[in-house]
Amino acid sequence: MDNVDIRLLRAFLVLMAEKNVSTAAEHLGISQPAASHALARLRALFDDPLLLRSRAGMVASTRAVEFEHGVRELLATYDGLLGLARPFDPAVSSQTFVISAPEYAERLLLPGLAQRARRDAPNVRIQVQTPDRDRAFELLESGRLDLRIAWLPQPPQSLRSTPLFQDRIVCIAASGHPTVRGSISLEQFLSLPHARPLGTGRTTTGRMVDEAVEQLGRQLNLAFLVQNFLTIPLMMEGTDLIATVPLRLATFLRKQHPLQILEAPLRLPRVRYAAYWHERSQKDPGHRWLRALLQESARALPPYVAR
Repeated sequence: MDNVDIRLLRAFLVLMAEKNVSTAAEHLGISQPAASHALARLRALFDDPLLLRSRAGMVASTRAVEFEHGVRELLATYDGLLGLARPFDPAVSSQTFVISAPEYAERLLLPGLAQRARRDAPNVRIQVQTPDRDRAFELLESGRLDLRIAWLPQPPQSLRSTPLFQDRIVCIAASGHPTVRGSISLEQFLSLPHARPLGTGRTTTGRMVDEAVEQLGRQLNLAFLVQNFLTIPLMMEGTDLIATVPLRLATFLRKQHPLQILEAPLRLPRVRYAAYWHERSQKDPGHRWLRALLQESARALPPYVAR
């Protein structure tokens, strides 16, 4: 094993995560035959089948699970040493960074981030992905994700983080809403039909609202669950729909659509977005540059407005 290809070990972690050769090939940016060849090389290297076919797909062998932990530690050490030894010059770097962020945070932070990145690092590439809450830690640990931008009321202690911005949850309705005029009562809020962005699952904003409503022994009338928050104000025109969104988003939407911004008649926690990353990336020069760029973009946002 003295001449093991680091890329082969990275492929091993992707194969273990996906347990599907075709999906792993897509993530690795290689063909399916190349991924199958990598799996064959790994089986010979470890003298173990690693992934076995079953009715439910491929399952990992007992030894493969043991190998996975060791490979993660080995690659984390390798990446840490490489980061210390390899200088990062944004002016000439062509590195690719991968960030996960919900639509709302992407809308707020990416315009400023793009301006600064194009100014300082014209060859750097930045990919923003839809959040995968269930696999976020695994993706950060394996290096397939550099930063996670999220509002986590109970953030994991195992990750590094830096705060980005704050906000608060408000209610929006069409300016010509049939029953809401300038303010909304608790009973109206509970009885009127709601529209909510769903994306890949319930948002943190949605979860906080639902928990507050459940404490009252009630449930919201969730009439529409949509993929994109930009759809909601279009649906509100000429209807009695309402929605709960962060204030910064509501302010942006009101510039484009005839909307009312209303104080939510519930006690709701403050929205606190942060960037999260794994310890493996803490000292990497390129990663430090990306974090600084993101913080600079966040600081340029309008200040938090309290209720």
